[in-house]
Amino acid sequence: MKKRMILGGTAALAVLAAVAVAQMRPGETPAPEGLVTQADDNPFAGLDEIFNEPGPDLGLTEEEVQAEDDYLRMSPPTGETGDVPEALTENVLYETCEKVPEVKSAEFFRGTPDAYANRMIYDFARYERVLTTKDCTCAGKVAPFAEVQKIKDQIAAEHGDDWNRLIIGGEYEKDGNELRDQVEAMCKGKF
Repeated sequence: MKKRMILGGTAALAVLAAVAVAQMRPGETPAPEGLVTQADDNPFAGLDEIFNEPGPDLGLTEEEVQAEDDYLRMSPPTGETGDVPEALTENVLYETCEKVPEVKSAEFFRGTPDAYANRMIYDFARYERVLTTKDCTCAGKVAPFAEVQKIKDQIAAEHGDDWNRLIIGGEYEKDGNELRDQVEAMCKGKF
């Protein structure tokens, strides 16, 4: 974006300079053809052509290009290998699923450390559930909220009741993001 702005600004200044020079010396040759000289014209038209050039033709059909894009989006991060399990169901977007009451509550979305930890742990539990059940439908993606309490009980047993919700919640967020990538690869679509 910055590169485009710099190039666009440079092009605009060049156009303004050419217009000013042309007006100061009316007896000289006119501005080159294609040079924008009117304020209502798009000074970035030439740049748009450069940035919108199609990539090299690899001889792929539209379906093959889409398959390649899907593969690149779904591939595990560099350095990670492993087999992606086969889903038993078709993918359904989580956003279309009926949420459990705890997730619909205002308490779940509060800005407190405890609410943050609950959200991160619940996300982790949802992704883990899909991988375990291989169910990419709402039945697999909507985890019972009791899973959050089980995990919190395990954390409290290990770290005490005053465990750091932000740090441990952040760890669950990181682990959950890794699981989400695996789930999206298995389900062949967005969570």
